[in-house]
Amino acid sequence: MSGVSRITVHHEGHTPVWFTDVRSTRARLEQVRNIHTRDRRWGDIGYHYVIDRAGRVIQGRSVAYQGAHVSQQNPHNIGVMLLGNFEQQSPSQAQLRSLQVSLRHLMGRYRVPVSRVYTHRELGPTVCPGRNLQPRVASLRSSGALA
Repeated sequence: MSGVSRITVHHEGHTPVWFTDVRSTRARLEQVRNIHTRDRRWGDIGYHYVIDRAGRVIQGRSVAYQGAHVSQQNPHNIGVMLLGNFEQQSPSQAQLRSLQVSLRHLMGRYRVPVSRVYTHRELGPTVCPGRNLQPRVASLRSSGALA
């Protein structure tokens, strides 16, 4: 990817996710990977990191490679996706805690300022990351929780 200068938060956006077990999570991630690789013909899952309902952070695509998560905005952009459809459900507290910790870690590691942490809808026309996650990300940025 030749350096990181921003981070973008997403939701999966398909059917709501209520499960927290590893087996169901793996199965859902394989569905996402198949859509991305088979149907969209991408090299791998489009996101670099995925956070499941239990708050586990799972590596998707290696950060060594450019993601495929924001049309025309992927260079130098790490994609973090939370499993679920946050138009229809709310993220779990475990997901929100892991998102905060993950963003802080990535921001520190790659020296990305809070002003360069976005949600998908802030970079393109979409409802992603959903009406129930968008304000949570905005609050993380404005409250100093990512400082």
